[in-house]
Amino acid sequence: KTEEKILNAAIKIFTEKGYSAATTSEIAKEAGIAEGTIFRYFSKKKEILHSVVYKFLDTFAESIVFDSLYEIINENQDNSMKELLKIIALDRIKLFKSHFPYAHILFNEMQYHEDIRKLFLDKIMANVFDIAKLIFKEGQKRGEFKDIDPIIGVRSFMGMLGFMFMQRRFMPEYNVYNSLEEEIEALIDLYFDGISNK
Repeated sequence: KTEEKILNAAIKIFTEKGYSAATTSEIAKEAGIAEGTIFRYFSKKKEILHSVVYKFLDTFAESIVFDSLYEIINENQDNSMKELLKIIALDRIKLFKSHFPYAHILFNEMQYHEDIRKLFLDKIMANVFDIAKLIFKEGQKRGEFKDIDPIIGVRSFMGMLGFMFMQRRFMPEYNVYNSLEEEIEALIDLYFDGISNK
């Protein structure tokens, strides 16, 4: 229980201040424990960061990211590719929002920690791109997508969603639509106009 309190406190402090600026005394204060107690569980601050990231990726990678994505694909095999992309986009954005503190730490710290970057690439990105390419190739096979490099299609799709999420999160005054669903609908319509074969 104490270890969990330390990790939850670290997530809050790392999200607010970043790993480098955070101190173990701040983490201890947030957790409601003495600073020395932290070192009964973690030998140094970086070990706390690793525990946060590894726990997130171990949980997030399989059960949350991939199992749910395969479930969406299997449940929507009869839908058009356009409809499938809308469903996936909305689900992924909601998923990212619900795990934002973890994701914020991960994306921020992997710029400075090669081991974290490599873990993210191996556990998440390699599989994400593989699944996304399969979806894109299926769209081409059905004749719904243009014959372009799937990687380009995947990158543009992910980049579009990523920017939309960051803008809505940090610059809500620039929101064009009140609801996330409406904005995703409009973005996918625009995206599909570019990749559609019809």
